[in-house]
Amino acid sequence: MVRVVILDLDGTLVDTNYLHVEAWARAFRTVGCQVPRSAIHHQIGKGSDQMLPEFIADEALARRADELHGAIYAELAQHSYPLPGARELLAALKARGVALWLGTSAKPDELERQLGALEAQDKLAGIISSEDVERSKPAGDIFAITLERAGCAPTEAVAIGDTIWDVIAAQKAGLRSVAVLTGGAFCAAELQAAGAVAVYADCAALLAAGFPEGL
Repeated sequence: MVRVVILDLDGTLVDTNYLHVEAWARAFRTVGCQVPRSAIHHQIGKGSDQMLPEFIADEALARRADELHGAIYAELAQHSYPLPGARELLAALKARGVALWLGTSAKPDELERQLGALEAQDKLAGIISSEDVERSKPAGDIFAITLERAGCAPTEAVAIGDTIWDVIAAQKAGLRSVAVLTGGAFCAAELQAAGAVAVYADCAALLAAGFPEGL
């Protein structure tokens, strides 16, 4: 029986992945590192501690790019919105007595707006962000700490994400995971190859399938 669901945020519940890609592209270009947006897109879902070394070796430049990304994304975030079925999924799971935790690589200052748009403040049992762990996704730290704080065994929980980084991180914590395609960077075959037990078009399809029954 699933009693805890751990949800990713960006690309899973809110349509922000492409905004992050644009923010990173502008930040990288400002520090003299021009990176194709397609390459950035495939790294979204990792925290900056895991993503930046893929593109910038110099630590000072990486820190500056991280700061720039935060400032640029703060301006772009007004264009984000909940993905299909996200609000409804949260409400339905809450009504069924499932404890909902957010396990995200997003930074705390990015969360408030998105949680308001999702009408999620009264539905979440807790939030674990990149600030709570030493290593963000695809390390398993976020999920491991969430399970510990929820007082839940891995067999009693399931993770929902949109990238292979979510799936890999969940596996490292002993969790099953399902994936949605709304992040845009990975196809169903790639997500399943990474270890997702099921893949859905979006949260609406996940809800229509009767999740989490049947896993």
